[in-house]
Amino acid sequence: MPHPRQRPRLLILSFFDISIDPRVMKQVRLFAEEYAVTTCSPGPRPHPDVEHVELDVHWARPRGRMGNAIDDLARAREWFGWSYRQTPIVQQVREKLHGRPFDAAIANDADAVGIANDLVGAARVHADLHEFFPGLPQPDNLLGERQRRYWTWLVREHCAKAASSTTVGAEIARRYGEYGLTPGVVTNATHLRDLPVRETGSPIRIVHSGNPFRDRGLGEIMTAVAQTTTDVTLDLYLMKHNEVELAAVVELAEKLGERIRVLDPVAQSELVETLNGYDVGIHVLPPTSENNSLALPNKFFDFIQARLAVIVGPSLEMARIVSEYELGVVTADFSEASIRAALDTLTIADIDRAKRAADAAAPALSSESQVGVWKRAVDQIIERQGVRA
Repeated sequence: MPHPRQRPRLLILSFFDISIDPRVMKQVRLFAEEYAVTTCSPGPRPHPDVEHVELDVHWARPRGRMGNAIDDLARAREWFGWSYRQTPIVQQVREKLHGRPFDAAIANDADAVGIANDLVGAARVHADLHEFFPGLPQPDNLLGERQRRYWTWLVREHCAKAASSTTVGAEIARRYGEYGLTPGVVTNATHLRDLPVRETGSPIRIVHSGNPFRDRGLGEIMTAVAQTTTDVTLDLYLMKHNEVELAAVVELAEKLGERIRVLDPVAQSELVETLNGYDVGIHVLPPTSENNSLALPNKFFDFIQARLAVIVGPSLEMARIVSEYELGVVTADFSEASIRAALDTLTIADIDRAKRAADAAAPALSSESQVGVWKRAVDQIIERQGVRA
């Protein structure tokens, strides 16, 4: 047994840049003081108190003609185990972490769990699943069907073998039960803020933040704002990852008129405080995929911590919380007409009442109320080995 004062060794693994992933950054901050944390991901070291093993997203071992031929055959025959082991980022993790001892690991997302199981042992791995992977959107063709089967295989073959698991919402957790998992729930809540509840003025200031993707329903929201009889404005803080789709949103905003502005994105560390200057946060997300229909995203919790009223569509998880805590409005459906109908009946008194409800709900819907699930899961892995945290 290690000396009681030696901190347990924890690996936090992600195939995406941890430093810009709010969910994984919560894991890093939660464990950095009590555990000897090693992070492994693309991108820079995410925290000054951790060791970091950086992955190169462009790295790939030359396969040669024979290797490429075998890879093609493996894809065609659905030899998923072979295809997974030959994935460049999986091979890179294996090489860079080989021989390093860890007492526990948190593997973020389904594709990272298998290599974590191999390197650390499944009994020492906690799988944190940020989406419902069997329901990820895929093309409606043979390649899309094969990709769905691959994600399902990853979940059944690797994630179900991990010591424990979590995911982002109660309904997604229930659906993972069909695949042999019993996940706990850690929502994408942001940390608790002490911010004022501002009185609503005129015009009513509506805000949305996120990506400019076409399937996020931004066109319907923008058109409804432009046409409503209520005195409102809409500011959109949009990421610049997809310049083509962003340009389409900007063009639509210019066409619809002065009520709508597209603004540069705000750093995550400043976003909630920026949102606090608005009145209503809106996110009416069409159910274009199973994950969209089950979504409970960061921005939803950002609105609550910013003490805003909230408008959402009838998405299962978001609508449940809005109704339970009386945070605002759930539209009848995801159409432009339903969004406009909600805006047409919006009153300053209703908004102020919802803002006060958001203020009352902020502690219960903060990350501080959530991350203990991760702590208990990892502590239990450590305790089973007789290691003191």
